[in-house]
This record gives sequence, C-alpha cells and structure tokens, in this order.
Amino acid sequence: MNNIVRHSLRFVWVILLQVLLFNNLHWLGIAHPYIYILFLLFLPASLPRWTEMLIGAFTGVIMDIACSSPGVHMSACVAIAYLRPLLLRRLVQEVERIDTEIRSYTIGLQPFVVLCAILIPLHHAMVVVLEAWNLHMFGWQVLSILLSSILTMVLVLLFDRTK
Repeated sequence: MNNIVRHSLRFVWVILLQVLLFNNLHWLGIAHPYIYILFLLFLPASLPRWTEMLIGAFTGVIMDIACSSPGVHMSACVAIAYLRPLLLRRLVQEVERIDTEIRSYTIGLQPFVVLCAILIPLHHAMVVVLEAWNLHMFGWQVLSILLSSILTMVLVLLFDRTK
C-alpha cells in the first residue's frame, strides 16, 4: 500500500478513536489518554522538517476543533513535531537512512521508548498548562500530566506492537 494512503488512513483512524472513544475516557477523573499523537510519533524520519511541522499543525487543529480548545493541541503538536527530528538524531545512528515509519521494530525498542518518554509528557504538559492557563492547581496538573503520560505511553506501546 502506498505510504501516503497508509498514513492518511492511520490519521483518520486515530482521530476517530480519539474523538469517539478516548476523549470520553478519564481514568480516575484525572488521566486523559491522547492516543492521536501516535500518528505524529510514527511518521517517517525522512520527512522534511517543515512538512512534519505542517502535519503536526494540521493534526492539532483537527483536535482543537474536536475538543473546542483553540490552539492548545496545535501548539503541543507543533512542539513535538519540531523536537522529534532532533531527538531521533540523538537516539538513532544513521536516522537519515530510515525510510519507513518510526516504530520500535525499525529503530529499536529502547530508542523508541525514550523518544515516547520525552515527547508524550511534553505534549501532555503543554495541553494541561495551556488548557488551565495558570498554575493555580499545580499539584493536580503535575498528577494529571504524569498519569495521562503513563496511560498514553502504555497505549502507544500497545499500538506500536501491531503492524
């Protein structure tokens, strides 16, 4: 299957999963899984940086529309789309030679987990802080970021194991 078609289908699939299922799941009333970012995490390393950031902006805008949160998801998605190539260059030898999507079986489990362990909490921190727009309930925000990141990380790793 053509890569563009496969990634487009994955985009539609994760957005629908996020909007119809995961936006309605709140573990302990504080943890909110944002599974849609796996689309950005799995993008090929060979994409130009501007393309990756444009895809991140588009993904964030779609989620902002679905969640009625103007600019929150877009800024978080653009941030991880900007940082992902930098982290990949640090974590993976010869990342330029990887033409396929970024998955644990293409770059190795440890680099993939480290990549996710950095980008997922960053995304969640931006979303939580930008939604609240203050640090009034700092302890609750830190707990929400931590639990949401763990829940999302587990789900991303489960989805990563499926081919």
